[in-house]
Amino acid sequence: MAAADSAVRFRLFVAGSLPPELVGRLVEQLGPMRAVYPQIKWTAAETLHLTLVFLGSVEERHLPTLTRDLTAVAHRHGPLALQLTGMETFGPPRAPRVLAASLGGEVDAFQALVADARGRLAAFIPPEPERPFRPHLTVARSRSHGGDPMLGRCREALGPSLGGTFRLERIGLFRSETRPGGAVHTALQTWTLGG
Repeated sequence: MAAADSAVRFRLFVAGSLPPELVGRLVEQLGPMRAVYPQIKWTAAETLHLTLVFLGSVEERHLPTLTRDLTAVAHRHGPLALQLTGMETFGPPRAPRVLAASLGGEVDAFQALVADARGRLAAFIPPEPERPFRPHLTVARSRSHGGDPMLGRCREALGPSLGGTFRLERIGLFRSETRPGGAVHTALQTWTLGG
């Protein structure tokens, strides 16, 4: 077996950490839908986050480089005032695959933060289809690759009631592990925006 094949690899992503009060409010607002649609794969409260960059499988030896680059990114961007502005879905309209909260507020500044992080970490980002980044907070996914029309019903039911403002003050480098009980996200390091 070649040395490269035996290298320790982590599944990594960069995300904004959400204030606990926002997470609590979201869990409360989503509670009735979780009860009505248990077949949907709802995001656990402890794994709710704002994804900036998905890195995929990265060798452990690259962690110092990632840490250095993300330190520079965090120092160049200050805290952001954001708000939840309703619900949206991703995927085919009749059978969406993702249910997410839409973001408003300082979205341009958030887009700049994402672009900066993606630029610094470009060598580690897996190839993906060219599509514009849409800031959002994923709250549920279809259990089927073919999507689930129930996600559209949840969007319609939750959209008018979802709202709330918050400050994005921290970003982190997270490791994701798939376990029998669901995904577990561990913060390897976090940074305060603006230093």
